[in-house]
Order: sequence, then structure tokens, then C-alpha cells
Amino acid sequence: MARMTWSIALRLGALLASFSVFAAILAGYYTFDSSRERLQGRAERSLLATTQVLARHMQAGFGTVARDTAFLADAAAVEQDQGRLAELFKASLQAHPAYLQIRFISASDYGLELVRIDRQGDKLVRIPDDLLQEKSHFPFVFEALSLPDGEVYVSEFGINHEDAAQDAAVPVFNMASPVVQAGQLRGVVVVRVAAAPFLHNFNAALPTPYGFYLGNRWGDFLVHPDATQTFGFDRGQRILIQESFPQVAALIDGRAEEAVLSQPGSDEEEARVFAFVRMPFGNQDEGRIMVVGLSQPLAVVQGEVLDLGRSILKILLVLSVVGVALAAGVSRLVTQPLQAMVKAAQAFSRGQAHGALPVHRGDEVGELARSFQDMEQQISRQLAELNLSRDAMAHLAHHDALTGLPNRRMFEQRLAQVLELSRRTGRSCALLFVDLDDFKAINDTHGHAVGDLVLQAVARTIVGAVRQVDTVARLAGDEFTVLCENVDSEEAALQIVTKLQHAFEPALDIDGEPQAVRASIGLSLFPRDAQDARTLMASADAAMYRIKQSHKRRV
Repeated sequence: MARMTWSIALRLGALLASFSVFAAILAGYYTFDSSRERLQGRAERSLLATTQVLARHMQAGFGTVARDTAFLADAAAVEQDQGRLAELFKASLQAHPAYLQIRFISASDYGLELVRIDRQGDKLVRIPDDLLQEKSHFPFVFEALSLPDGEVYVSEFGINHEDAAQDAAVPVFNMASPVVQAGQLRGVVVVRVAAAPFLHNFNAALPTPYGFYLGNRWGDFLVHPDATQTFGFDRGQRILIQESFPQVAALIDGRAEEAVLSQPGSDEEEARVFAFVRMPFGNQDEGRIMVVGLSQPLAVVQGEVLDLGRSILKILLVLSVVGVALAAGVSRLVTQPLQAMVKAAQAFSRGQAHGALPVHRGDEVGELARSFQDMEQQISRQLAELNLSRDAMAHLAHHDALTGLPNRRMFEQRLAQVLELSRRTGRSCALLFVDLDDFKAINDTHGHAVGDLVLQAVARTIVGAVRQVDTVARLAGDEFTVLCENVDSEEAALQIVTKLQHAFEPALDIDGEPQAVRASIGLSLFPRDAQDARTLMASADAAMYRIKQSHKRRV
């Protein structure tokens, strides 16, 4: 009988196989022993990453509504036909089921609604003119009116109590943008969004075990798996996230950007893992935030331990072979193009040119490269537009939108300069306060639109009557001022006043119709009547009121 011999290769193979099996068993034992804690940590990190992605998607969703609002505001500034504007509003409502209402609200007439489209069930209804309401007292009107052109105001989430007949007790939020036409503020466009369908677009894809939470900047629950915990402030009580999850208080205070925690189970509830992130909300300079959270049952995580124990040996064997191949493939197919895009992003942030991007690829990396290229082009165009509009914005900040005259801020700056010059040269200057008589009656009789035309005509009349070196400004309402430099005597100042009075004697041409307008004029001289700007303005104002009370148009 032949003797069986073991070759060195066979023995070495058996020895290596023994070591491999022993190492696999030992690694499997320690992996299984520590898997509970490690899996919980992995689940927490995964849950936190999912929450961060959800928050970014929500920010993108808010950005989409803001862009729609700004677009509709631009359309309202261009479109004069309210019927066509209403059709545009309806088209936007049809395209976005979460939108409940779109309105164009006037900046005058106490915020009167000019166009309003409501979603009533499955129908889109334009509200008749006789049912339109005044909305100037709502924040989404007066806050949006104070914004620059193109900016968007975002309201807090709340229960709709504005109109009890439409979607009462429905959680909503509003976005509004000013409507500016030819430099004049006409009103605001307001988009009301139903919170539930809007948020459903983001959390609908979450698996059933996940719980979704959302809180405002004060910590009030806006979304909770238990609906009775939401919008407590609307029922006269505060149900706060930080009371249920004390670690979230750091997010609300701004001391942390994220928090991961777990809570033990009880007889009624199972143990869960929670992740919360701090999400910016609204305009950046407001510093408002929302708290976004997700939860997952701890049993789901712990249930994976047994599955891991059954597959640990296969994973160790497969990963040792597949890992090297995948690492090489991924490094060549993904890492190098991503590094190219990182370098391109760094070069773009420094304003430098960069190499070609892998836009020719047909996979996700190619889509990412093309998206980055599109974003780069859009940012470049927006920067160019921003530079072009900066001068216009600076002009609007120092001039009255209705008349084009310097506003109070610019006038006070000019007055301070002129007084300082007068102190150095010793030459006097005069300040005229011009207030229209019975302007309220014009508004009440002919309407605010005619009142605005009167103010514009008065501005042209004053500018045409005074000297070119004099500064004419509109302070507020029907109050105008004239700052006259280098007035050597009271007689010289009175000559300017007399010329101004004569300018108001003929009726003004208001849209082809004559309109009699009279003004009371108060005069104050520096340094005879006052030694500083505030006192000089008060002196001229007081003189004007004495003239108005005496019912005589004289100085």
C-alpha cells in the first residue's frame, strides 16, 4: 500500500486555512459581542445623516416656493391686466397642490386685495372684487413691503385664522415678495402654503418605522407622530421639543447644530433613537431656524445583530476579495473625477480658471459635473446682475420711491453738511417746511392714486420754483422741505418763499385735469433761529404750523 505524503504546499495551505478559520471565528465572536453597541452607533450616524439630508431637501423646498413667489411678484409688476395675472396665479396653483392661495395685495388702500385665487376643494376660484379684503395689518404684508425688490418674506408656521371660511384650522405658512414697477412699490404677492402636503413631499419616502418631528425656533412642535402634540400654542399651551428632549435645547439656543439621543421604552412606547438638526429658515440676516428630527425604533437596530452573526463569516471572506477590486475600480471611476470637481470648486471660489469637468460621463458623476457647471454659470450671471442692480438699490435707499426726491435720511445728511459748511464760512442758510393744505380731502375725494399724482406734481412744482443749488426733499406724506444754501439775508430767503408761493397759485395739471393745491410754508434761518439741525427743523415746522393754524398762506 502506497504511503500518502503531504506536500509543503498542501500543508501550508492547510495551516493558512486553519489560521483563517480561527481568525474568522475569533473576529466573528468579538464582532458579535460588540455588535449591539456598534450597530446602535452606526444607526445613530445613519439616522443623523438621513436627518441632515431631509433638512437640506426641506431647505430646497422652501427655496422653490420663494422663487415661485419672487417670479409671481415680477409678473405682477409687468402684467397690467388683472385677468391674465389671475390666470397665471391659477396655473401656479395647479402646478403646486400644496399651494392654497395666491394674492396680489396693493401697497395702498390699507392693503386691499387686487387679485385673489383660492383653492376650494378641487376647484380654483377667483374671489370677486366685492369680497376682497384689506390686509395691511398682517405681517406678511407690512413686512414684505419693507423688503428690497426681489427679496422674499417667510412667515412662521401657524394655524390659518385669517379667513374662517377657507381651510379653517389648517396649518399654513406664507411667503410674500414686494411688487416694484418702475421704481414704485405697488404691493406684494402672497403665496399661502398648506404645511401638511408641503411637508409630505419630504417625509413620504421615509420607511414606516421612522418618526418625523419639526419644531419652530422656540421649540414648539409643528410636526409630531402624535398629532395632539402639534401647534399647542394655538390652543393656549406650549408643547416644546426641549421639554421632551432636553438635549435639543442646545440647538434652539444656537450652541449646537445637531443632537443624537436615545430614550428607553415604557409599557406603552418602545425604545427609540432620535436625531435632530438645526435648519436655517427664512432670510439669512434674520437668524431664524427650525428643528428637524427623525426617530427609529431601537429594536430595529438590535434585531440586526442576529443577521449579522449569521453572515459575518461570509462577509469576511467576500470583502477580502471584493474589497480590493472595488477599491481599485471606485478609485479610478469615482475618486479622480470627484477630485477634479473639488479642485474646480476651489478655483471657482477664488475666481480662477479651472480645467475641464467630466460632463461627458453618462453616470451620476457626469450628472454631478453638469449640475456643477450649470450652477457655476448661474452664479456668474447672478453676480453680474447683482453688480448692475447695486447702484439702483443704493439710489432707492436714499430717495423717495414716489417722487424721486431725496428722502428723510439723505436730507438729514445733506442738512448736516450744509450747517457745517455754514459754520466754517459764516454764511447763513434757510430751511423751508412745505405742507399741503387739505391734502387729506384730495385723497378722500379722488382716491390715493390721484393723491400720489398730486404729490408728484407738487414735487415738480417745488423743484421748478427754487434754485438749482437748493435741496428739495420729501420727508413723509405731504411734507416737503427745501434747504437753501448761502442765503445772506432774510429778504433773500423771503424771495425764494414768494417765488414758491407764486408757483402754487395756478392749478396743477393732474393727469390732464386742473387741481387747485395750496401749501403752508414755514421758514427758519441758520444761525438766527437755531444752532443745530434738529432745532432748525423744529423751528421751520413750528412756523409752518402757525401759518396753517392762522388759515393764511403767508410766511
